[in-house]
Amino acid sequence: MTFRIIKLSYYIILLLSITTILLLSFVIPNGGFYVDDPDIHYDFLDDNLDPIEHPGSIPMILEDAEVIGEYQGLHALITIYKFRIFDSNVYAADVVVRDARLILNAFAYNVFGGRNYVQTVRTMAEKYDAIFAINSDFANHYDYGLVIRNGEFLRDTISYRNAAVLWRDGSVSSFPENSANVETLLDDGAWQLWSFGPVLVKNSVVVSNAQDGIPRNMKDNPRSGFGWVSDTRYMFVTIDGRIDSSVGVDIYEFGQIMLMLGAQEAYNFDGGGSATMYFDGKIINTPSDGKERRVGDCVYVIG
Repeated sequence: MTFRIIKLSYYIILLLSITTILLLSFVIPNGGFYVDDPDIHYDFLDDNLDPIEHPGSIPMILEDAEVIGEYQGLHALITIYKFRIFDSNVYAADVVVRDARLILNAFAYNVFGGRNYVQTVRTMAEKYDAIFAINSDFANHYDYGLVIRNGEFLRDTISYRNAAVLWRDGSVSSFPENSANVETLLDDGAWQLWSFGPVLVKNSVVVSNAQDGIPRNMKDNPRSGFGWVSDTRYMFVTIDGRIDSSVGVDIYEFGQIMLMLGAQEAYNFDGGGSATMYFDGKIINTPSDGKERRVGDCVYVIG
C-alpha cells in the first residue's frame, strides 16, 4: 500500500510539473520586461503646419486597384488599395508620413522578451488611437535577434537572419545581423529594427528566393511586409491566403509584388494566420484563422 501511494504521488507530481511547464511555455504570460509607451510629442507635431501632400504618382499596378480606404491628416496620408494577383487578394497601404518617427511599434501589454504576451492588432491599434496598423515580426517569438523599437535598444543577441532598419531620416536598409553592432546602429539613427525576414527587395531588385530551403518561403501563404518607396513613403502589404478566395503567395512572388509597388527596399514580416491589416477601426483583410490571431507586436501609424 505504501509503495502504491508513493508511486501515485510520483505520477501526480510528474503530471503537475509537466502541466506547469506547458502552461508557462504556451499559455500563462511570464517573464519579459515592461516597455514604456513611445513619446510622440515631437517638435514637428505642430497643428499649425499645412496638411501633408502626396509626394508622387501611384505605381501602375495600383491604377486599376480598388480604393477601400483613405485618410488625410496633418501628419499622415494613407490610401488603402485592394487588388488581385497570383490568385490572391492583396491589400496595399500607401503610407506617407511627415516624419519617420510616426512609424511606431507596440508590444502586447507593453511587455517585451517574455512568453505568451499576445494581443490582437486591433487591440493594440485602438490603445494608441492608430489610424493604421499591421502585424510585425513577433519579436517575442524568438529568444534571439536584434531588436530596436521606437529608438530604444531592446535586444542585441545576434541571429542568422537578415534585419531591416527604418532610420530616423525615413530611409530603410537591410543587412545580415551578424555584421551589425547595436550601438553603432543607434548612433547612426536607427528608429526601428526588425528581425524576421527574408529581405524581399534590395536596391530595387527582387532578392527573395522561394528555393532558399525554408519550407514556409516555398509555399503559398498569407503574408505581411513593408517596402520603402522614397523619403517617408512606404507600402505596407498584407496578402490573404489559405482561404477559398485567396491562395497566398510564395516569398519570391511577394518580392515581385513589392517591386511592382515601387519599393526600393522591402522586408517580410510574420505571416500565416498572423497576417493582419487594420485601418480606421476595423480589420480589412481576411485572416486565415477565420478571426484575428493574437500576436506579440505591431507597427502602427497615428494621424
